[in-house]
Amino acid sequence: MDRHQFRLFLKRYAENKCTPEEIVLIDHWYELIGDDVALSSMQENEWAHTEERLWQKISASALQPAAPAKRFRMTPLRWAAAAAISGVIIAGALFFSHNRPMTAEQIYAAAGDTHFTEATNNTASSRRIRLEDGTVIILYPGAAMKYPQHFNTTRREVYLKGKAMFDVEKDANRPFYVYSAHLVTHVLGTSFTIDPDKDGGQIQVSVHNGRVEIYEQHTSVAVKQNAGNSGVILTPNQRVIYRQSESSFETTLVEAPEPVVTQNNETGDTGISLQFSDDPISMVINALEKYYGVEIVVDNENLYNCPFTGALTQQGLYEKLAVVCQSVGASYEIKGTRILIRGKGCN
Repeated sequence: MDRHQFRLFLKRYAENKCTPEEIVLIDHWYELIGDDVALSSMQENEWAHTEERLWQKISASALQPAAPAKRFRMTPLRWAAAAAISGVIIAGALFFSHNRPMTAEQIYAAAGDTHFTEATNNTASSRRIRLEDGTVIILYPGAAMKYPQHFNTTRREVYLKGKAMFDVEKDANRPFYVYSAHLVTHVLGTSFTIDPDKDGGQIQVSVHNGRVEIYEQHTSVAVKQNAGNSGVILTPNQRVIYRQSESSFETTLVEAPEPVVTQNNETGDTGISLQFSDDPISMVINALEKYYGVEIVVDNENLYNCPFTGALTQQGLYEKLAVVCQSVGASYEIKGTRILIRGKGCN
């Protein structure tokens, strides 16, 4: 469980969605915090600090054997305090006792609060939504999203169910977070697509431009700081395939890479020529790398000596590579986020 799910449980209790079995755990967890939390006199700006203390206590208690709860009479003050925080406390108790993470549907259902708006697309066409910060989202058929009417001053957060494309307005002071199933996609300003499969067990995130960080929702801050468990960072024309059952990330290239260079609005010129006349393959590879922002390597440096003549202006990247490889008796394959060309080369 992470802090995000921690807050969702608080909302769940506030909406009276806890079961009777969950409510009986209040005694044990109220004893854990004791009189350390004076809710009756707490100001709004003190909640963040109090939440941090509660989270630390609940997390620490998970490492200790659970002691039987002492029975005591619930005074009105104690009951008011328990009612205000028991959603958070029950969440910790249930997760650490039973180790049952929330499902994607539960995460989405509990997301947001009364300040959030839900947009759904029940049509056969895509639906375009523009947020107050200028961010544009394309909801594909069957998708839904929850978002606030007004973002706060430190971060922008939305909750997604289904497939959508985001064109996020840049704002270095307010990073943008998309919570989708069991993934968090974190950006400052970029364009990307989130596409879960029908079963929800696999999610693909493809980046069109900019830079995107992706990690699992249950990854804590401490785990994220560990380089071995920090998810993945994607750049243009890269995608990640996340498999929930394995908690694994597979990075590769998108199915149809797009040019990353900027065109002149008047002439359409990109500054990179894709027309060659008896030029070495090394020049062709260098031009394609810059044009698409991908890394292309060869397994035999003799390939660099081969000449190429032709115009690579109409095809997609993979079609371009097929033409080049055919001309020199080579082949290519995608290796993660790189492209490898194999062949005997030329003397």
